Amino acid sequence: MAVSVDPLATSASLASQLHLAFPILQDADHQLGLAFGVFRLPAGMDMGPVDSHSIFVLGPQGSVRWKQLAPATMHVPVADVLAALKAA
Repeated sequence: MAVSVDPLATSASLASQLHLAFPILQDADHQLGLAFGVFRLPAGMDMGPVDSHSIFVLGPQGSVRWKQLAPATMHVPVADVLAALKAA
């Protein structure tokens, strides 16, 4: 699953365009961002507090097996994510 702070309609449109086969949940109140330590004040652009772009791979019991934070580049290499999923 994916989680976004974007409205559900925006995420649904993106999922449709990209033919995603997994749900996208909304974290409008930043509860997941806070729990995973990725909700923080931005470095600039006067946007207010934001969640940093990040990907987490969780194990069957919900423990974090791998994570990659990408607040500056907003990019996590797909190969890294696939390798983490295979290892989990």
